Formats: sequence, structure tokens, C-alpha cells
Amino acid sequence: MELKAQDTLLALKYWSLNQKGQLCAVRELSDLLGISASEVSKGTRRLQVSHLLVERDGQIYAETNALLEWICYGVRYAYPLESAGYGRGMATAWNCKLVHSEMVAPSPPWVWALPGGDTEGILIQAFHHSVPYAASKDELLYQAFALIEVIRGGKPRELAIARDLLKELIKRK
Repeated sequence: MELKAQDTLLALKYWSLNQKGQLCAVRELSDLLGISASEVSKGTRRLQVSHLLVERDGQIYAETNALLEWICYGVRYAYPLESAGYGRGMATAWNCKLVHSEMVAPSPPWVWALPGGDTEGILIQAFHHSVPYAASKDELLYQAFALIEVIRGGKPRELAIARDLLKELIKRK
């Protein structure tokens, strides 16, 4: 069973919900992520088979160590960063207002195409089309995906810093 791009989005949404102590039904997850309810169900099964999600006492939880390993070392190769031109959208990577680091943000900024976006810059393709939509509704998800964009397209020093920041973010309670 192969993971799909939306499965990483789904796993991180489960992580975000776990961090906030929230539970969501399949329909709610579907609305929050912009993917169909059937894909939420199928993706949850794929993630459980892949050991990125576990079920305990009838609830689904992100397996943070496995999730971190996948995000920090697998996503970069499974979904390489692609530029889509220049335009307006939602700031990501080091340009995300929620990511704090000593790294100097690139100029022009990296942005995801998003209607009503407030930043003009280099458009990059999120590895799934629903990432900007879902990130715009959840600050934890936005911060995690901004760091993932650095991992997907960063240089070695940027990679190391982004991985450390992502580990801090995902491991905090």
C-alpha cells in the first residue's frame, strides 16, 4: 500500500488535533482539509498500515517519531519542490510569520498560490493542492508545512535548522 501526498497532510492534521486535545469526525476532517470523506477514511487506513498513525481506545493519534522521520527525511525525495512562477499567495518557508529562526528569509518570498493571499513572491507548488487551504485554517499546520517547504527545497544548513525546528514543534506538548 503506497502513501499518497494527501496522507501526509492528513497525518499532520491528526497531530495538530492531538496537540489541541480535539477530536474530529471524518466529515469534519474532510471539510478542514479540503479532501473528500472517502479519501480521509482511505488515507487513515494507509497511515495506520504505514505506522504513521495508531489507534488507541478508539481514537486516532499521530505516531510522532515515525511522522518526524517521514517528514524530515522522506518527503524531500517523494515530493521535490517545484516553482510555479511569480504571483500572490500565502507566505511559506522562512517567510511564514509563525516560523522564527536566525535564517534570513529569501527575497522575493516563497508563497503558495491562495486566493486572497497577502504576499507577492515566487509561487511554489505545495505537494498537495489542499495544503494552503488547510494551513490557512490551522496555525500549527501552517507552521509545520512552512518548515516542510524548507526541507523540500532548502540547502544543507537550512535543512538542519528546519529539521530541528520541526522536531521542537512536533514533540512539544
